Amino acid sequence: MRKFFIGLTAMLVASVTVAYAAEYFTKDKTNKPRGEPTDDQALVYVFRPATMGAAIKSWAFADDQFLGVSRAKGYYFALVPPGVHVFWAKAENTSGLEVEVVAGETYYFKVAIRMGFGKARVKLVQIDAAETERWFGRCGYVVPPEAGRERAAEIAANRLDRAIKNAEKKKGGE
Repeated sequence: MRKFFIGLTAMLVASVTVAYAAEYFTKDKTNKPRGEPTDDQALVYVFRPATMGAAIKSWAFADDQFLGVSRAKGYYFALVPPGVHVFWAKAENTSGLEVEVVAGETYYFKVAIRMGFGKARVKLVQIDAAETERWFGRCGYVVPPEAGRERAAEIAANRLDRAIKNAEKKKGGE
């Protein structure tokens, strides 16, 4: 009987989490658009191909520019002006890295979720194009509604300094 209640509680928590997350994004599994870099901007893709930590939302930014929000098996893309940017992801922690992007080029990032003690951890890593090609078929395209954009602005205002410090720490360790 105890296992039944534990299982029931886990299902209820998961369904509430999914419903709560839905206000911040929608995932389209049939329409899988691809972006194109422009002469004056770089194209940035963010993938989250794994199902690990499926209930955890992750938000991605380039400095204070919102790139997108997702859960497991999702991707999105955005145009970013050329130059050095702090690309960062936020879930229950913040992970950032500094990358210089060039107009007309395409860059790829992966959001990795790993379970920590008591909470999930997010890590944003830069990857190459070959690694992502198989993910287009497996991942749904993520589109944030207005509520997602509003929440992203709050996150950027509260977490950008932490992301910059995180990126500087990584840069110093290399």
